[in-house]
Amino acid sequence: MNLSRSTMRSLTSADLQPTLLNKKPILLLNSLILPIRTFVRYVIADALPGAAGRLPTEIWLKIIEFIEAEDGKHEAVQPTSIVPSNGGVMLHCRVVALDFGTWDNRAEVEAAEQWLQSPHTYDQQCESEEEIIFGAKDTNKTYAISFPTALASSGASVSALRAPDCLFTAITVPDVISWLQNGRCWVCDGDRDICPGCTGGKAQEFDAFMGCGEALACPLCMGLDFMDEDKKFLQKYYWDKPPRAEAAARNARLLARWTELGYLED
Repeated sequence: MNLSRSTMRSLTSADLQPTLLNKKPILLLNSLILPIRTFVRYVIADALPGAAGRLPTEIWLKIIEFIEAEDGKHEAVQPTSIVPSNGGVMLHCRVVALDFGTWDNRAEVEAAEQWLQSPHTYDQQCESEEEIIFGAKDTNKTYAISFPTALASSGASVSALRAPDCLFTAITVPDVISWLQNGRCWVCDGDRDICPGCTGGKAQEFDAFMGCGEALACPLCMGLDFMDEDKKFLQKYYWDKPPRAEAAARNARLLARWTELGYLED
C-alpha cells in the first residue's frame, strides 16, 4: 500500500467509528488555532449566551475561514476515545512523538505509510519486536475535539458548525516531513527535487535513478507516487522537448504539490 501521492484530508464526524479506535491512526492536529476555532463555533451555537447576537453568523463564519488560513502549529496525535457531548461527540486524542529513523529506502517509506494508517495492526503483524521499527511515544499531553451533530439555536447549519479543519487523517510520509519536521529531507536537502543520476546512490534506493540533467521530484518529501509519475514524464521527453501543453501541465502539478504540502502559499 503506497499512499504518498497525497491522501491527507480533514477528519469528519463520519470517521468517528469504532474502527478509528481499533486502528489508532496517526492524525495531524493544527493545535495552535484549535482553541480559537472552538471558541468561534461556541459563539455561533449560542453556547456563550448573547454573544452570537453581536455579529451576524455569516461574519463569524468568515472569521473561521480567516483563522483556517493561518499556518498554526502541527502535532501528531492518536485517538483514544469517542464520547457523547452537548450537541455532538467529543474525540479525545493523545499527542505522540514519532520515531521513524531516516527512511533509507522505498520499502521503509511504504512500510511507514502502512504504519501511519494503523499502527496497532502493523505492529501485530510483526513477528518479533526487532521488526517494529516505528514508534509513537506518549507525551502526556491530550486534546479534546468537538464534532457538532445538531443544529444550533442561531440557525447555523451542521456543515457550518463542523469540527474545524484542523485535524487530518490519511497522513503520509511527505506530510510528516512537511508539517512535523519543518520540511527537512535528507534526500534532496530541501530542494524538493533531485538530479536522478547524480545522488551518490540515493536515487537507486527509491527507484528514482535515470539520466542526469533533470530535476526529478524528490521521492521522499514529494512522495513516491508523485516521483514515479514525474519520472515517467522526464523519461518520455529525455531526448526531445515536451509539447508546451504537457510541460505546462507538469509545472502545474509541481506547483500544486508544493502548495499542498505547505511549501508555497496559495
